[in-house]
Amino acid sequence: MRRLVNSELWSAPIAIIVRREQWPLLRSEQWLRFPFDLAAGILSLLPSRLAFLILMVFDVGRLRGGRRLENAYQPYVMSHLTKYPERRLSGWLTRRLPVHATGLLLRIGAHAEAYDLVVKHRLAERSADLANATARALFELGEFEKAHRVVSEAPWRAEAEGQSHLAFLKGMLEVIAGDEAAAIECMSAACCGHRDYMRPHQNMAARPAQNYLPNPLDFACGASGKLFDLCNFTGQRVTHVGRGELGIGLFARALAAQTELRSKVPPAVSAELARLLGRLDISLDQLRILPEEWTTQIGHLGMLDVLFRMRDLGWWSGKPLIVVRPNLVANKAFFRLIERFGEVVVVGETVSQAVGEELLSLQRWYGMNFNVFQLPNGKVVSWQEAGALAILEWERAGRGHPLRDEYDRLFGASPTVQDRFHRMRESWGMKPEDWYVCLHTRDASHYSEVAGTGQTHRNSPIEPFVEAIRSITDKGGWVIKVGGPNSPKLPPLDRAIDYARSGFRSELMDICLIRHARAFIGTTSGLTNVAVSFGIPSAIVNCITTDSQLWNSGVRFALKPVRLADGTMLTQAQLTTSPWRWRLFDAAVLRRNGAQPHSNTSDEICAVVEEVEALAAGRQRGHDAQQLLSKWQQQLPIPHYYGTGRISLYYLEKYGRGFLEPDSFECGDFEAPIIVGAPERSSN
Repeated sequence: MRRLVNSELWSAPIAIIVRREQWPLLRSEQWLRFPFDLAAGILSLLPSRLAFLILMVFDVGRLRGGRRLENAYQPYVMSHLTKYPERRLSGWLTRRLPVHATGLLLRIGAHAEAYDLVVKHRLAERSADLANATARALFELGEFEKAHRVVSEAPWRAEAEGQSHLAFLKGMLEVIAGDEAAAIECMSAACCGHRDYMRPHQNMAARPAQNYLPNPLDFACGASGKLFDLCNFTGQRVTHVGRGELGIGLFARALAAQTELRSKVPPAVSAELARLLGRLDISLDQLRILPEEWTTQIGHLGMLDVLFRMRDLGWWSGKPLIVVRPNLVANKAFFRLIERFGEVVVVGETVSQAVGEELLSLQRWYGMNFNVFQLPNGKVVSWQEAGALAILEWERAGRGHPLRDEYDRLFGASPTVQDRFHRMRESWGMKPEDWYVCLHTRDASHYSEVAGTGQTHRNSPIEPFVEAIRSITDKGGWVIKVGGPNSPKLPPLDRAIDYARSGFRSELMDICLIRHARAFIGTTSGLTNVAVSFGIPSAIVNCITTDSQLWNSGVRFALKPVRLADGTMLTQAQLTTSPWRWRLFDAAVLRRNGAQPHSNTSDEICAVVEEVEALAAGRQRGHDAQQLLSKWQQQLPIPHYYGTGRISLYYLEKYGRGFLEPDSFECGDFEAPIIVGAPERSSN
């Protein structure tokens, strides 16, 4: 029997039944979703065409729960099709019910097969809804020109413009095509039909609730405000589907729209907000709003650390106002370290809901952009690239680690925190003089991911870390695994602690453990930003990223090798330039383009850990290392692509010319830093 996906992919819902201790943690919506997740897992074990037939019966018969079952089944289909893109799910029933079959294919993510049916049966002329869905599918494939043609030339276009979701899609396609006037017209139609489109937008990480209630500022922002929201949203979406080369320009256009808004008469604010700003001594021209997306993920809190360093470098000015929701701060203890750098308001607590929403709407005029940054020389670059350059400039100026200093001020002298920390260590059998290393690996549990889709290629198995763990414990150290409570279990090893799954786990202890670690072992995930902010020497492995990195000179790293079907390894130059750089964002996009990332092997991980240990001890290699690193840096489009972090020498030597051989790139006016000295060591 052919299975749609590996049975490991549907084991998650079954695990909930077995792990009874997690039952109280499940929210009500998770219980409601569970039967459909379980049914989708069972469907994934059936032959793909049989599973499709069952879903067709639900659809044609309008059986209750059909749409929810499709939603639950979609990740399995997408995972399967990334492995077998030529596989077809529909069968003989398609000839009898092509519209139903095509609609179902679109809903479960079989976009290429659906598009083939639309063309073959000329279905766009028969169904406006189906044409709409087809254009969306083409968007997901990065086929923007085809999608634009579908929505522009279909005979049902005039009728469909009244549909808000289609109008918004058309707006995205128009702004990609460069027709801003048409894009604004579509955005206006979308806002008239669905008020959620009137919500101010910079990044999806804000995780907004549905049923938005617009305020007067949402109407006052006019065409420039609509363009601000649309360009920010579209810039993210093109990046998600592997076309990020278009994203920077769209984000820059959003920044220009904000400048246009600020050049006009200042917006009228409510009396309550005016009193708040007066009490905080912030005028509108000084106001710099940091909206929710800066605080909803712990890695984004690390970005805030760098943003305020940019201010200290003189790259921006004004008075920052951080707007948060109480239940959407990724780590409240870590956020406390940032509070002194700007004013903070909590929506629904320190300010009313109405004032909080009004402030968020003001970000169109006065928000700090989350996606791009205008450098002092006027050039607009991605925010991560600017942050990486700021790390370089910060270290050149010999500056320290502001969040580490703030941690020591707030928590370092706290008897309660220190007592809790020491009692936790004692319970594990650690002596006061024992040192340890923190370990974190990104896994699928935190976001309930399904293999082969979304960001799953950033995940890292725990097994290849065992030898590195032993190398630390053999030297007398301990290894403490941090992360989520549902993360993979740490194998039973002497002097290795699975803190992540223990009763001691808390937001405060998370950062306390990292602060006092001798070193940190991690992946390209949020907790790595905490370690880097604290200046902890860090071994970062299984790295795969579209963005520049905010790494300092205490970082040594190894990339996930990415190979094509013929075994050819993508080079450093290819991984950091178009088109491959942007294809790295999504696992399905990579697979669709014939590439597969591979996890680092045990020897590669051990080597990076050894290099970080040598770095912390002040040991360095000689002239041969300088030559190899210089050749590597010549492959980078900008020398600070990885901040001031440095790739593993062992990794370079292992993969050699196959990784470094193609054309090098000019590094512009920046000096390529070769930093081999030891950073300031943290206490352990």
